[in-house]
Amino acid sequence: MRKLVALAAVCAAAALVATFGAKSASADYGNTVQYQAAISLNCDNKSAPFCTQVVGLGGVWKWFAFSNDGTFDSTETFCGHNDPTFGSGAFHFNGDGEWTVMPASPQAPPFGQTDDFWVNYNDGQGWQDSEVPYPGAKTSAHYSFKPAPGISAVAQVSYIPGR
Repeated sequence: MRKLVALAAVCAAAALVATFGAKSASADYGNTVQYQAAISLNCDNKSAPFCTQVVGLGGVWKWFAFSNDGTFDSTETFCGHNDPTFGSGAFHFNGDGEWTVMPASPQAPPFGQTDDFWVNYNDGQGWQDSEVPYPGAKTSAHYSFKPAPGISAVAQVSYIPGR
């Protein structure tokens, strides 16, 4: 009988925790994130001018949360291979600042987009192309660019309705 009472108490406690103690899932950046976006670019073709003269040999991965108040948060990782200025290796940083939409720069992967999300980290460097295509207001899109061996880029932009 004691075991039955103990089991009932444990079940009741578990039910209470599940009902009242568990928090519902929510976005880490609150309810103002209007777009979540990510881009991955790998450029390892030593004979391709796009890799050697435009973006450099290596790769980049970036994730952004673009909020409806014009601010953003980002997580970004870069890896260079024998870059004449920066050498070889990887580095990572978390950023934040302001965002806007402007025409895509020549350094952005040519996904066929007209505009990109531009960011200002408020670090004195001014506005920079995030290299993430802007698909248009209230629009989600997936992009892919694979023009030659050793060159590939993908981007995903997800619009979050009601924000």
